[in-house]
Amino acid sequence: MLLLVRFFLLQREKKVAIRREVVIFSQSTKNLILTSLSLAVGVFSWYDSIGRVGASKEIILAGPLEVVLIVILARIILKEKLDKIYVTGCTVAITGFFMAILSNMSSIDTLQNPTSAILSLGDIEAIISAFGFAIAVLFLTKLVSVHSSIEVAGAALFLAGLIIFGFLILFYFYEIVGSISELSTSEIAKTLGILILFSVLPFIGALSYAVGLSKIGAALTGTIGASSILITLAAQILLREYGLMSSYLPENIILAILGAILGFMGILIVHMHDYYFSTIDKKS
Repeated sequence: MLLLVRFFLLQREKKVAIRREVVIFSQSTKNLILTSLSLAVGVFSWYDSIGRVGASKEIILAGPLEVVLIVILARIILKEKLDKIYVTGCTVAITGFFMAILSNMSSIDTLQNPTSAILSLGDIEAIISAFGFAIAVLFLTKLVSVHSSIEVAGAALFLAGLIIFGFLILFYFYEIVGSISELSTSEIAKTLGILILFSVLPFIGALSYAVGLSKIGAALTGTIGASSILITLAAQILLREYGLMSSYLPENIILAILGAILGFMGILIVHMHDYYFSTIDKKS
């Protein structure tokens, strides 16, 4: 799906020739590899985390943490200014993140006397995915200062897709071969159909995000995208409530909802700060 996004991105910009895309591989090899590797790690751990703790828990963990990491790493590595609004947004977002972690605990008594680790493997993978995406954003920032955004997006998605395919072969090759050998022809066709269907959805999301960046800017696109934190949690609660789909949900729904709201508000504060000052710069 990442390779398909790359194809459509290049189709949207006819002026970008293949030879220009090769230039980014030769001129910015190190940054491109680090970008693609971070993106691949983020996507891979993101999917694996969803399989372990569910989409709602993953997104209320990774969403706020990713934004906080981007702001902190941008301050450390890119030497960007960190004003009070950024600090406020990060504080609100990280509070939501810790509430999401504590949502594993069903009660205060459980929190005081935990029978298992507060952080599960799925939680750790969600945190890893946040680090992966945050680091990828920083290297993307460096790349777009030298190359056009369409070249960077195309090359990074292409290479990230290849790396994820390598992860698939390295970690799950024998499992895939064993599973396929046990399926009948009709079951294989049905499985492929489901895989294609559920691959199209993130493909549409990634493509829409890329289009949004060019149409309405990063701040508004990031804010709208952050609403998925609330939408995902609400959708999973409703689907399970009405018996339409069994899904993973945190033990403490109240803490999960509070964590999602605070996480979204923190992201909103950070992105609206960027949008406000970008609007002022344009007017001046």
